[in-house]
Amino acid sequence: MSSTWLSLLAAWRLENDRFLEVNVKRCSICNTQISDFDLFFTCTECDSPYHEICWKELGGCATYGCKAAAVAEKPPPPTSTSRGWGDEKTCPNCSSRIASAMIGCACGARFPWADPMTKDEYNEWVAEDALRKQRRIELIVLFIITLFGLPAPLSGAIAGVQAYRSRTLLVGEVGTYLALGYGAAVIGVVYTIVFLLLLIGL
Repeated sequence: MSSTWLSLLAAWRLENDRFLEVNVKRCSICNTQISDFDLFFTCTECDSPYHEICWKELGGCATYGCKAAAVAEKPPPPTSTSRGWGDEKTCPNCSSRIASAMIGCACGARFPWADPMTKDEYNEWVAEDALRKQRRIELIVLFIITLFGLPAPLSGAIAGVQAYRSRTLLVGEVGTYLALGYGAAVIGVVYTIVFLLLLIGL
């Protein structure tokens, strides 16, 4: 008898759980339950339930294909597609007019980018580029001198200092020249230790 009552009770609870599960409203956006105390909204096209705040934030229904679905706003088209100052720009070196997309001029001037540059900006870039080339040559020469061994303690130290001081200037060099400088410094330290050990041994 008790087993029969237990079976009936289990069946009643199963049916009751199914009924409650069917009648639970869940927001179609955040998928959380909509309680009786929540402000909710039902789509007039597909009857999908939503929290009012979820509906307002999305701007419409989240159901695919629904007529009340939110419409994505397209950004306005660009007003101009040309680079620089119109179709032409002024060469900061000789002041002649050249095409805005050019990165060089007939006078021999070369530019790092196609955007227009003032004369002061161009002169500053030229000076920086010259210094960058000088630092590259210095680090290469110091690295080669360090490989000879005897001058390594001095040349390695100089190379390490130069590499550290030029780290911002050579940041776009993929680390090659900085690696030469720091490598020369390490070699210099190794040779210094070797020389000290030889002196102590003597």
